[in-house]
Amino acid sequence: MHWKTTTLLLSALVLAGSSFATIAGDEKKAVAKSQKALQGLWTAKKGEEIFKMTFDGNKFKLEFKGESASGTYTIDPSKNPNEMDLLIVKGTGDNTQKFEGKTSKSIYQVDGKKLKWLANEPGKDERPEALPKEGERAKGLYIVFDRAKK
Repeated sequence: MHWKTTTLLLSALVLAGSSFATIAGDEKKAVAKSQKALQGLWTAKKGEEIFKMTFDGNKFKLEFKGESASGTYTIDPSKNPNEMDLLIVKGTGDNTQKFEGKTSKSIYQVDGKKLKWLANEPGKDERPEALPKEGERAKGLYIVFDRAKK
């Protein structure tokens, strides 16, 4: 192989590798930024029921009806709508313990001090496709949280 061809191929490989590293770095920054926006306590009231969702690092805790589900979560803010997977590690009651070891596929949107979150039952493979519009019935657990005041 001629030295010019070899140099050209090596240059192309280096350029492609550095472009990939830049893209991967940008994706990590976007995830970190979105994850930071989720951190803290979120609360919601649906009828007489109060829901609390806490994000701390890559961990979550959802509290409702005197029970809680906690575990780890991952997000993909590059998707539209944003995607979130919650792996339930621990449940504190009959309604949540049955989901231990299962993942809830959900979508979410953070808009200032509001978190719109729509989740399928843990263990189901389907992910919701869109947040419901005003007055539209959601397929799954849909909660609009407010950021708790510090």
